[in-house]
Amino acid sequence: MTPRCLLLRRDYRGYTGGHGKFRDYVAHVDAHARWAARLYLTPDSRRDADNPFLDVPGLVGQWEPERADALLLGGMDWTALPADAGARLPVINLVQHVRHADAGSPLRAFLRRRAVRVCVSTAVAEAILATGEVDGPVRVIPAAVDTQRLAALGRTTPRTAVFIDAVKQPQLGAAVAAALREAGLQPHLHSQRAPRADYLAAMATAAVVVTLPEPAEGFYLPGLEALALGRALVQYDCGGSRDYLHDGANALVPPPQPAAIARAALQLHADAALRERLQAAGQATARRFDLAAERAGVHALLDELDELWRR
Repeated sequence: MTPRCLLLRRDYRGYTGGHGKFRDYVAHVDAHARWAARLYLTPDSRRDADNPFLDVPGLVGQWEPERADALLLGGMDWTALPADAGARLPVINLVQHVRHADAGSPLRAFLRRRAVRVCVSTAVAEAILATGEVDGPVRVIPAAVDTQRLAALGRTTPRTAVFIDAVKQPQLGAAVAAALREAGLQPHLHSQRAPRADYLAAMATAAVVVTLPEPAEGFYLPGLEALALGRALVQYDCGGSRDYLHDGANALVPPPQPAAIARAALQLHADAALRERLQAAGQATARRFDLAAERAGVHALLDELDELWRR
């Protein structure tokens, strides 16, 4: 039997966690016995070594949604779709951020277009449902990471340094780093995007990882990646992380202030027993967010997509 075609569209201008998650979904779809992913990269997409879509088996040269059996859209992909397309074929909308519910965001208007919406966290689902404008069913499939690969990387001997992920909060990261230096530590401050392999390798060299998300996130994968690596995590609450982040149980969750964040990192650096307890608990948490669980959720959705669309 010829697999059914699920068509995606990506405008790739540089690596983000959102693009990485779409790449995971391509693999999930291709692993389904009755579906195959086809991916269109826009002409303006960067085609450098960090582009995760270049090795997709189902790359196509034309954006032809009318020839697909279903679509998987995210973000601004809706602008490339005729207004009546959703009446003709099923649309799955992968929603990865709470900003889809923001009144001033162009993303909010798309909620009124019919789709089966897959949210990467409980916070995202709650945010869009609260608008009262969502047309179509809403499902939560928690975002996941490759826990086995990360655990293997994390088994390299950690140093005593602190890794600070400040890509989204460079000023806050600089302030935290300065406070740690005053206390005698030499943290690794990561404030610019880097190739994924380099980023994860740098994170893995630290015993303590500090991640600084935006105040509101859809999920925030770097925190979960740190847990999967087996690193003691310091991260303040950002909404989307509540599905995996639990203060004192698997991480320290201070207020989003430089002094408080630095104190938490210093506490973990000095207290080996606490650090090891949180590392073990964090890895146990991460195992619940493995790609295998995410794939099972995607496959279940594909199995009932036709029924969902008829409702």
